[in-house]
Amino acid sequence: MTPWEQELGELKARVERLETTVRQLANEERQMTPLTPNQLSDQEQVLAWLRAEGFVRNPTPEERRLAAEWEALPEEEKQTHIRSMHKLALDPPLSQTILANRH
Repeated sequence: MTPWEQELGELKARVERLETTVRQLANEERQMTPLTPNQLSDQEQVLAWLRAEGFVRNPTPEERRLAAEWEALPEEEKQTHIRSMHKLALDPPLSQTILANRH
């Protein structure tokens, strides 16, 4: 058997193993039961953990008011504001400010 034939045989065996794994995973996915209303999705679990650890919080009434104002803006005005924010050149850069305030 030539080295090419041996390598081809090894590749075929790897492909077969991968195909078997894919079939098994696809079958497991089909067998998963949907979340019931009292179960949390992964995203909800992560969010709950982040809240418990103090990394995120619910928005304040003022933040909710500002968000509602933003949502009420016409799309063109939002895009104009976003473009202007992208053009900002901070001195010092925001990353440097964050690092300086870590201590």
